[in-house]
Amino acid sequence: MKLGLRNALLILLAGMLVLATGSFLNSSKMQFSDPVILTGLAIEFLGTIWLVLSLNQRRGRNKA
Repeated sequence: MKLGLRNALLILLAGMLVLATGSFLNSSKMQFSDPVILTGLAIEFLGTIWLVLSLNQRRGRNKA
């Protein structure tokens, strides 16, 4: 995958959807909600790192 702003936003959106699913499961099935929420947080973390790296790369290209 290319380091891009669009890809970072897609990863962040996917993480938000997983978190929303985990919070919905929290009310119905407690045993499944914790791993789903943890996975969503991990996806959000990766998306945030991806976003920072892509913005840093874009900044470097604009300086040169």
